[in-house]
Amino acid sequence: MNKPLLGKKIAVLVANGFAERDLTHTQKRMSGTGANMRIISMDHGLVNSWTSEGWGLHFAADQVLSQALAADFDILIIPGGHRSIEKLSLTAHTRRFLGGFVDTGKPVVLFNEAVSLMVFANKAEGRKLAGPLAYASAITEAEGDYTDSPCVISDNVLTGNCTKETRAEFVESVYNFLMNMSDTTDDEKVLQPVAA
Repeated sequence: MNKPLLGKKIAVLVANGFAERDLTHTQKRMSGTGANMRIISMDHGLVNSWTSEGWGLHFAADQVLSQALAADFDILIIPGGHRSIEKLSLTAHTRRFLGGFVDTGKPVVLFNEAVSLMVFANKAEGRKLAGPLAYASAITEAEGDYTDSPCVISDNVLTGNCTKETRAEFVESVYNFLMNMSDTTDDEKVLQPVAA
């Protein structure tokens, strides 16, 4: 069986309150690729997700953020969820970890509110970024280029809105991005939603 990401390590950066379905749908789509997804959290132990109905499942953290190094991973995925993103914005370790992926050209996927971490990490300048409209001004002030496209790739960074209605299409775009990252020659391209 072909496993295109065999041996690749994916860091999934979360804090309590992250969007559960961003993670579970991505895990399901990436199964069979051979990739090893590891949950990186601000705290040891369990991290609690959030669903549209309230608190969701608990997930075991594989590594604590303060000890995690971008050099040890090949891909970074940050699910949305404003509670999680607000917590991640409180530590310089997030800036260091995210910056390590962006600066070395490793694939980065940011769901919804996670796009704000590009501003926090001082990595928005000169990049086309998509996400909730609430972050448009912050991205623009950081000299980034905000777009309301559902999904956009700028260099090695994929950002966009992932809602209940668009989750299947967004996760498929994430899958295609990760599968084709090594073949991408354009600095930027906008992905249209893929039919489910």
